[in-house]
Amino acid sequence: MSRSRKPSHLHAATDRRLTAYAMAATAAGVSVFAASAPANAEVVFTPVHITFNSGVVYIDLNHDGINDFALSIYNFDRGDRRLAASGLRRNGVLGYIGSSYPPIAAKLGYRIGRGESFWNREAPAVNVADTFGSYIGGPFANAGLRFFGLGFKIDGEVHFGWAAVVAQARGHRGSAPRIEVTLLGYAYETEAGKSILAGDIGTAKDEENSDVGPMAGGLGHLALGWRSSPPHDDGNE
Repeated sequence: MSRSRKPSHLHAATDRRLTAYAMAATAAGVSVFAASAPANAEVVFTPVHITFNSGVVYIDLNHDGINDFALSIYNFDRGDRRLAASGLRRNGVLGYIGSSYPPIAAKLGYRIGRGESFWNREAPAVNVADTFGSYIGGPFANAGLRFFGLGFKIDGEVHFGWAAVVAQARGHRGSAPRIEVTLLGYAYETEAGKSILAGDIGTAKDEENSDVGPMAGGLGHLALGWRSSPPHDDGNE
């Protein structure tokens, strides 16, 4: 499938602030997403705070008791470590046209929906290799707050969602590579076929409108437990 629209992104300064919020909240053990969407909202949001450095974390987007996606950290070779996202059954993770490698590390406000490519096979998001010297790669590695775009089916109809993570990777020659990931929350759009903005917890007024200011403000305040003082921004890109 080809892209039908360009992604909607926040201003770079705002995105940097929210990444800083996410990193600070992760270090403090505080969920960036501290409140769920209203019961009558079209976006169903689940706040979590799960940090792991090995094994598998499953995501059940619509809480029907069936896992929809999996995040896994494992060794793919001696001395090499990987974070991968997988769609279970026929569900898919947002990737590039023609390839699931690597998955798209969506920023806050990225529009996830029709016209994008969703891949059912494993999508490596972070690689740390020590086989031929120290190497850290993958779009989610040390990138701050980023989102996996998700496409899954409910009663045979496609719905879109996201999962927010902060992935930290370390690798030094002679030492074991390490990946630590914090899953901060996930959400999906209840209307089949309707796009969702990465990070929308039910506060974006209209996902067809590129102005996602209300959503961004909500996440920023939630990140630090409703503290209102943002980190200093020097205005540089």
